[in-house]
Amino acid sequence: MTDKPKHSYKQLQPSAGLSTYIDSYWESVNHTNLPLKSTIIPDSFFKLVVTVIDNKISVVFLTGLSLKQTEIVIPARATIYGIKFKILAPEYILEREIASLLQSQSMLDPGFWGISDFDISSLEAYVLQIEKMMSEILTQGKQVKNKKLQLTKLLYEASGNISAGEVATQTGWGLQQISRYLNKYLGISLRTYLNIQKIYAAYIPIREGTFSPREGFHDQSHLIKQIRKHTGQTPSSLFGGKNDRFIQLKNIKKK
Repeated sequence: MTDKPKHSYKQLQPSAGLSTYIDSYWESVNHTNLPLKSTIIPDSFFKLVVTVIDNKISVVFLTGLSLKQTEIVIPARATIYGIKFKILAPEYILEREIASLLQSQSMLDPGFWGISDFDISSLEAYVLQIEKMMSEILTQGKQVKNKKLQLTKLLYEASGNISAGEVATQTGWGLQQISRYLNKYLGISLRTYLNIQKIYAAYIPIREGTFSPREGFHDQSHLIKQIRKHTGQTPSSLFGGKNDRFIQLKNIKKK
């Protein structure tokens, strides 16, 4: 007889109409009667997080982007629903900046977007309702400029394997203009954003036990230095902890 897992994780992709603004939705469940400690590493997304305990919403909060690893605690018997937002979501879905939340978070009223009235019995039910809410916001909002659509498409296709100058050239949008936009809404420059993406993409070979530098890193020493800067860990220690502390490493999507 096998023991039940202490923790489970599920991920869903957004509908086509929301994929410009959303990377994914996730469910993280602590099946034990004790809090579970975990470590979140920078991944270039900001999040809306809902914590459910005893079938009731306990906490709703919004995070900014992370520049370094963050220690979290999943409460006992808690289910956490999350949304990973892309760079256009602050302006067009949340209709606010999140620059002020860089490396931090802000508590929201449980009634935000009517979430307190949602069916929270499953990730699928939650996503169906939250997507309806976000689609209505987009329908009623302003039209997205083509350069911004090109920017987000390029950034998530390249996963950091592109220079800031190339981004400006391919989008036809000036480098300073792009950085001003990202600083206004996210709190970081384009180069910093690309670096976070590049390092996050490097976790995929690390997860599989390969510690050689990928494109964008000068050598092994450069890779180790950058990984340590963002996570406080070496590639080998990240690999060793991927099944317990570093939940994300098990669930990074290959492109």
